Amino acid sequence: MPEAKSSAEVRTASARARSMPRSAIREIMALAAGRPEVIHLEVGEPDASTPEHIIEGAYAAARAGWTKYGPNAGLPPLRKLIAGHASARWGVPVASDQVVVTTGAIGALYTAIATVVDAGDEILIPDPGWPNYESIAHLLNAKAVRFDLPPENGFLPDPDDIASKITAKTKAILFNTPGNPTGAVFPRETVARLADIARSRGVYLISDEIYEDIVFDRQHVSAGSFGIGDRAFVISGFSKTYAMTGWRLGWLICPPELASVATGLQEPLTSCASTIAQKAGEVALSGPPDCITRFRDTYQRRRDILVDIFGNTGMLPMAPAGAFYALLDISRTGLKSLDFAKRLLIEHNVACVPGITFGPSCDRFVRVAFTIGDDPLREGLQRLRNFIESFARRP
Repeated sequence: MPEAKSSAEVRTASARARSMPRSAIREIMALAAGRPEVIHLEVGEPDASTPEHIIEGAYAAARAGWTKYGPNAGLPPLRKLIAGHASARWGVPVASDQVVVTTGAIGALYTAIATVVDAGDEILIPDPGWPNYESIAHLLNAKAVRFDLPPENGFLPDPDDIASKITAKTKAILFNTPGNPTGAVFPRETVARLADIARSRGVYLISDEIYEDIVFDRQHVSAGSFGIGDRAFVISGFSKTYAMTGWRLGWLICPPELASVATGLQEPLTSCASTIAQKAGEVALSGPPDCITRFRDTYQRRRDILVDIFGNTGMLPMAPAGAFYALLDISRTGLKSLDFAKRLLIEHNVACVPGITFGPSCDRFVRVAFTIGDDPLREGLQRLRNFIESFARRP
């Protein structure tokens, strides 16, 4: 047998890979793994199963032989359904050849950014915002420049502030509505103003709309609604709306002249999304919408539990209007968010996400996801509140 290589002989990982920021979400999940009876408020994943008619559609597709490679851009019937879905919602025609089906919405995000951003370019991202935005920019050797989502403004951006951050190196403005981790839903006037900025300043909008169907108190407004098809990439998918996280199926709607570039990127990334998952997606988009309403009503009821427990405490800066997340203010504890989250888990068996993983402005917050049953949700939130309040009683 050949001798094992010494550590000096083992090739090290690339500097780009080694220096990629690590999400504290995974750090907390790893710490929680194996601990008995943890109440999980950290995972942004629907607790419901994929609806039965979608699963049956996948079975039928597998039996019918849909087990081969598909086109890079996705199966034509699914692309047509996605284009029709977007056209109906936006009131703007979307062609099937603008649609690229991806391996999850994260595949759509990576594709959108990689399509227009070169090494050394800048992309504006929200603070707080999902950590993968920064990670993608890092892997592409681009610079992520943050713009603020102030809690005192309901975690909504100031479009003029965003415009002031655009430089000659800026290629795109990325935003997320409904928002993770904030639960904010951008009003029409905010999205319209961002569309105007993109048009006038010659940059692209990359709009992450994966939570588009989970809205409670406002109406979701897509960046695609403003007739800037040559400037906008719109991301969505099946994971959150249809409880299909493990199917890894998303989509990207591209400016027409860049759709072929985005399609070409699929070959070295994933080749194509799973054909069986795509056939399930066809069933989801063409089937009855009852499950969407049922899931949304469930999240709204759980959002109301959150508001019932934290609404009068000063710890909840804004009741979430969409998605299934909230940021809770822990500043009165004097702890940094990662220290707080670790202590909450170890001392009270409740897992939440440190705010620092979403950006430097967010270290005085933790994120909770209301994606578990009503009773454990209420218990976990009450433990979290009690833990925060316990600091006021300490000498």
